[in-house]
Amino acid sequence: MVTEEYWTNLDEKLVSLIKYGHCQLPPISNLDLNSYSERISREANYATFSSLVGSHREFLSVLSVERYLVPKLYEIARDRFGFKGDISDQYHIARRVEAGNQQESYRAHFDSHLFTLVIPLKIPEATFNGSQGELIYLPNARKMPKSEVINIGEKLYWKKFANKKGVRELQANAAVRTANFLDYRPLLFVGNTTFHVNKPVSSGCSDYRLTLLSHFFDPSTSYGIGALLRKIRRR
Repeated sequence: MVTEEYWTNLDEKLVSLIKYGHCQLPPISNLDLNSYSERISREANYATFSSLVGSHREFLSVLSVERYLVPKLYEIARDRFGFKGDISDQYHIARRVEAGNQQESYRAHFDSHLFTLVIPLKIPEATFNGSQGELIYLPNARKMPKSEVINIGEKLYWKKFANKKGVRELQANAAVRTANFLDYRPLLFVGNTTFHVNKPVSSGCSDYRLTLLSHFFDPSTSYGIGALLRKIRRR
């Protein structure tokens, strides 16, 4: 289990989160990531997406996310963004992408939740000119949506970047960042204002790619598009 020392500079990082829309946490490469990757994959029956299987829950506990990170994010959500929901409003999934899987690339989007934490568990090496599922993201791409109608309209507008050509155009923006996670540093960003998309995990990659995605605090109603998509995914 990580100690309090891991989270020592959290307040400083959260200042960056609020100001710039994103921040990185310290590396987690000292943990037994390969073992957790295999256990989570097995418990999830090697599905592309799985919702908080036992080993996934255990890893979040080992990382002490609920103890150190969640209360501070909840405070920010209430004080700065007017969130009126409960601290338990969280959505955790594991995303496993096999080498050569093209269906899970270029799905550019905004998240519905206020905060998104990406935890890298297994990041494959790519061959020359290949890609390893890098996350391309644009912090503060839009303002916090004031209504669900505006939210849906903006999401539809930005879908023009949800393809290979669109991602190339997006990367021409100097503010766009790329996270390959080879340093195994988790990434935290403001989910519903950060536009993000994954590149493919090329067929020549050394292994599958597994990341844990934690979403915190959905400000939209239970009838919002994000809630609807989550219900569909659970079926």
